Amino acid sequence: MDEAPITPIKEEKMPTYNKKAIRLIGVMITGGIVLGLILSSIFITETNNKIQEYADEIAELFGGNIPPFINIRITPLTTTEIILPTLGVVIVCISMFLLIGLIAVYFKVYAKTKSKYIFGLFFVLIPLFIESIFLVYALRQLFAFPIIPALPPGPRIGESIGFEWGGLGQILVIISIFESIGLSILLYLSNE
Repeated sequence: MDEAPITPIKEEKMPTYNKKAIRLIGVMITGGIVLGLILSSIFITETNNKIQEYADEIAELFGGNIPPFINIRITPLTTTEIILPTLGVVIVCISMFLLIGLIAVYFKVYAKTKSKYIFGLFFVLIPLFIESIFLVYALRQLFAFPIIPALPPGPRIGESIGFEWGGLGQILVIISIFESIGLSILLYLSNE
C-alpha cells in the first residue's frame, strides 16, 4: 500500500493591526478634537465681543446710533461663518497632538538606543510642533475677518484671506489635513 507523503498544511497568516498604535492615534485625535473645540469656542466668543465693542464705539461717536452710510457689522458670527474656522482649528490641534505623540514615542526610543537618527528626528518634529502653534494663532486671527467692513471700491479683503474658496484660511486647513494624515501614518509605523 503506497501512501502519499503527508504535506503540512500551509496556514496563511492573517494581517494583524497594531492595536496599541491605533489606540494611541485615537487618543491623540480625540485630544486634538477636544482642544480644537475649546479653542474655537474661545475664538468665537472673542470675535463676537470685538464685533460688539466696535459697534458700541462707533455708535457712541454718533450719539447712540450708527448712521446707515457707515458699513460695519453689528451682528455676531453666524453658524456658516463659524464652521470652517472651527474645523481648521480642530484639524491643526489634531496635528499638534499627533506631533506630541510622535515626540513622546521617539523620546522613549532615544532613551533606549541613543540613536543619532532618532535625535535628528527631534529637529524635524519640534519645529513642526512650533509651526502648529503659530497656525492656531493665525487661524485665531482669521476668525475676525468676517467683521472687516467691505470697502466700496473693491472686493472684500476677507475673501482672499478668510475661509472662502481659495482663501488663506482654507489653504492652511488643507495643508493641515495632509500633515495630519502623514503624521498618523508615521505614528502608526513608529509603534511597530
